[in-house]
Order: sequence, then structure tokens, then C-alpha cells
Amino acid sequence: MQVTVIQIDNYGPWTTTLGNDREHRLQILQANLYSAIQRRFAERDGLVFFNRFDEMLAVTNGITKEEHESIKQSVLKDFPVTISMGIGIGDTPFEAQLEASRLLQREGSAQSAARSGVIACERTLDLAQSYVQVVHIDINGTTRILTDRASAYETSLDVMTLYAELMRRFRDHRALLFFLGGDNFMGIANGVSGQDVEAILQQCRVREIGLKCGIGIARTGRKAAELATMNLDLLRGTDRTRSVLSTTRLN
Repeated sequence: MQVTVIQIDNYGPWTTTLGNDREHRLQILQANLYSAIQRRFAERDGLVFFNRFDEMLAVTNGITKEEHESIKQSVLKDFPVTISMGIGIGDTPFEAQLEASRLLQREGSAQSAARSGVIACERTLDLAQSYVQVVHIDINGTTRILTDRASAYETSLDVMTLYAELMRRFRDHRALLFFLGGDNFMGIANGVSGQDVEAILQQCRVREIGLKCGIGIARTGRKAAELATMNLDLLRGTDRTRSVLSTTRLN
């Protein structure tokens, strides 16, 4: 599969040029940049995830180096910063992001003014050569168990604690997991069986929280996420505390 690591160039040093009253401006910039990059990759059937706010990871099966260049150039027109991208290929999502990170690091430090608008890539994958498996995980009864019983901050603490545990366990299977907001998580989990996913959900527990999960498999990240969400939606409203429903359809 193919994963792209996207970083803002020279971001730390650049932020200090904005003065001390800058944090609200940076938060607006980061939110708008994520929105723009997500939209441009989604138009090509890719899918972007926040990693850290100055860095994103994208599932980019079938998206060429030239298309990455086009996305980069469109960002340059609308934002006061440049972005660099590393495009990695691997048998697992973890290996793909590791390769993407290595290629980007080889081009120079993320905080170096010498690195600007780089596309680091050795090759890209044709869709016929690849697939993406997405897991979409939802917390059961968040409103009843957390939101209506604990404070807003304590609810977030429980959700983030669960997120960290899920991240570690999926990483152990060479998969990647991301927080979507609310009480949802989405992972790129090529090679992780439905049985393994179910075991992870059973092992991760905060208070009496239960989890349910849909799994989708397709050629592109966006389509796989659609199928995973479709399967998750079939489980919503059930009393099952832990459920996995998987599709093996490739589109």
C-alpha cells in the first residue's frame, strides 16, 4: 500500500516571526490547511488523517507523484507556508509510513529553511497492485456512559486514554490508527484479520466502555473508508458491546 507523510516546512522557526499574539492565527491556519489538503486528496480518492497539527498522513494508493506535485502547488497559492511530502510503499501501513518518513528525512530537517516543497518519492503504486483495509471504530453509548455523567474534560481524558491504547495495539500489528473526533477512530489495517481486530477491541477498555467496528477493503483509501463506515452503520443501535462486521469486496 502507499502512504504519504505531509509536513509543513520550517514551521517552528516561521511561527516565531508572527509575534507573541499568534496562537489563534496558527490554529486557524492549521485547520484551514488540513481542510484544503483533505479536499484535494479526496478528489483523487485518497484519505488524509491528522497526525500532529503540523503533520498529516494520507492513504494515497493510485495517486501519482505528479498529482502530489499538483496538490502541493495548489497549497502554495493559498497559504503562507510550503509543504513537503514523502511517499512510501510497504506491505503494511506502518512500513509504508516508515518508508515515507525516511525519504522525507533524507531531504533535510523539517525545521530547515533549505527544505521547501519537496516531493520525496522512489516510486508510486498502480491501483491494480494495491488495496487498502480500513477499520472504523465507534464507542458504544458515549453519551450515556461519559457525556451525560462526566465533565467535558474528563470525557475527553477517557476517550484519549482509549485512543492511546488502541494506537499501541494496532501498531503492534503494523497498522495505523487515528482519532476522527467525537467518539470515533479510523485505522489503516492491511493484513490485520477480523479476529485480530476483535481481540484488540476486547483488550482495550476504559470504565465500562465497549467498542464496535466496521471493516472495509477496497483499492483506494476513500472507498475502503466508505465500506468500513457502511458496515459500522449496520451495527449502530444494537446492544452488542463489541462487534466486527467485515467486507471483502474490492472496488
